[in-house]
Amino acid sequence: MKKKEIILFLFLLFMDQIAKFGMEPLLNNGNITIIPNFFSLTWMENTGAAWSLLQERRIFLILVGIVCLGVVTVIQKSIQDSRLKFAATSLLYAGILGNLLDRIIFGYVRDYLHFTFFGYSFPIFNLADVFIVCGAILFIILIFKEEMIDGKNRSTDR
Repeated sequence: MKKKEIILFLFLLFMDQIAKFGMEPLLNNGNITIIPNFFSLTWMENTGAAWSLLQERRIFLILVGIVCLGVVTVIQKSIQDSRLKFAATSLLYAGILGNLLDRIIFGYVRDYLHFTFFGYSFPIFNLADVFIVCGAILFIILIFKEEMIDGKNRSTDR
């Protein structure tokens, strides 16, 4: 990682942790409705993964987090440097590490963002989860972009 990536990654990680530390006492007495029937802040201690899958599998989920950090490191080395790569890797590292720290320190991930869409209560999540999703989307775009460039280069080499 380059210096700028490290700075962005640390800033994002700091934002995630500050938000979690701030939300816990704020939401200790219940949830706060921001937009009725759409968005609220609701505290949840999630011992599982997304959608509360794999509840009480702390060690397994810690290992998965560590493996994910390794996979991101390996994949990012094979992608040409760009602003998109810079953003994707910073987001992924911050998100994965933010939730990994929660699992290691607290034994659960601290979630607080709660949306309801047309009566469906979407699973509660946190800023680190947002970073992971956005970083993964950017990574997928990068990989497809690289494949398209490689495919064009191979077809012109004939």
